[in-house]
Amino acid sequence: MTTRPEQAPLLGILGGMGPLATVDFLGKLTRSLPVTCDQQHLPWITLSQPGMPDRSQSIQNGSDAPLPYLRQGVAWLAEQNVSLICIPCSTSHFWFDQMQEASTTPILHIADATIEELRRDTTRQTGPIAVLATRGTIKSGIYRDRLLQAQCAPEELSEADQTAVDDIIRAVKTGHLADARLNMHALQTRLTQRGIGTVILGCTELPLAHDAANAPLVGIDVTLALARTVLRRLGYTPRETD
Repeated sequence: MTTRPEQAPLLGILGGMGPLATVDFLGKLTRSLPVTCDQQHLPWITLSQPGMPDRSQSIQNGSDAPLPYLRQGVAWLAEQNVSLICIPCSTSHFWFDQMQEASTTPILHIADATIEELRRDTTRQTGPIAVLATRGTIKSGIYRDRLLQAQCAPEELSEADQTAVDDIIRAVKTGHLADARLNMHALQTRLTQRGIGTVILGCTELPLAHDAANAPLVGIDVTLALARTVLRRLGYTPRETD
């Protein structure tokens, strides 16, 4: 009889929304691990499903078109005996309850991870918080509702600023990272003039456009927040580094 090797808890990751955001999450997850050799790293399974319908457009159109893909994805990961599932895509969490119903494994909500990171952040400036995200995520209220519960009332973006966010996300998805970073810096400069102190980078493409060293505002990276919170849930103490 073959004996299975013992290993650390297995993480399930539902990705591909978009692919570059998933790769960014995997890098942050790896760099956040407090390890000294390969054997100490966290084992994971990543299922990338880039072909599903656009999540933000579906929410705005009142459609559940992505839901079968999401339910099938988390159900498959649960069948692999993972200990926890995470999804590095904010907008997909509009269907969080339906995904959890399809999975026998707990799913970590990205907005819960973000609020946990926000509370731990010692560099955050005083002043209002703005959520930068897809229109679908904004409509869903997943960040707004949790910020209100944490007694942090978020400021709404103007239509011009939301259009700028849309353009930045599109630039990242199409590989135009230099343009995305320039536009992000310009947007954040405008937000500082409105008195905004912190932005939540509430789409997992947006951290790729945020230059933390030179940014006008503190940015809460939801991808990094998800990675660190995953590790805490699985018994690790993450490194405080990006």
